[in-house]
Amino acid sequence: MARQKGIVKLDGTLGGVNFYKREGEHLARVSGGGFNSESIKRSALMRGNSSEMGLASVVNKVFKQSFRSLWLDKNYGSVHYRLQSLFMEIKNLDEVSVFGKRCVAEGMATDYGKRLLKDFRFQEGSGVLLSGKLAFDWTTPRMTVSGFDMERMELPDGVDLLGVQLLTVCFDFETLDFSFQLSGLLELFRDFGDDHFSLETAPLNASDPGVRYAMLRLAHYQQVNGTNYLMRGDAGIRYGFVSVV
Repeated sequence: MARQKGIVKLDGTLGGVNFYKREGEHLARVSGGGFNSESIKRSALMRGNSSEMGLASVVNKVFKQSFRSLWLDKNYGSVHYRLQSLFMEIKNLDEVSVFGKRCVAEGMATDYGKRLLKDFRFQEGSGVLLSGKLAFDWTTPRMTVSGFDMERMELPDGVDLLGVQLLTVCFDFETLDFSFQLSGLLELFRDFGDDHFSLETAPLNASDPGVRYAMLRLAHYQQVNGTNYLMRGDAGIRYGFVSVV
């Protein structure tokens, strides 16, 4: 801002400079500063994105707690950031709320939102979780695997068994309340020769509102005198969603 000097005082814009009068003084400043329609639009966009990111972050924090009983390592690492990206994608499915208030709950109310969660990969580049065909029955609730081939699991040297455990959860994306049931550990030793097995949890409360998901964990163990010891730092620890309804 500068004061105008000279006999003739200008008012308006000339050569990229705004000339104006304020509180009795004739002033000048380079045009383009301050708020205009574009800067207001950008500011509103940033506020809206920031608000929705914050809402998704709260969901992410509580959602991780819902599968904590199955998680062997309390450090979630890159899973936190990948889940955040997932929930930001799911909240984009919200066609009910106005921009800035779109939420994960409305996105999860759609079939596609549930599909996105079901297809989420906890480890980047992970492929098929188990050999064979997986089926899930929520009335039990029970997971059944058929066409299983233990040799295809390719247990590394030193591993005695593959431990399989199932978690079922009812998660309310609106209130962020959740309940869960955890199965026992199913031990599949190297010489497991059956082509099928099943695993189940106690039933969830049928009256609880929310999205229900079943999550599976695979881990490599050594067994000494009947006691299982987890192979720490082993790539055999894997997680995956079996069903989302």
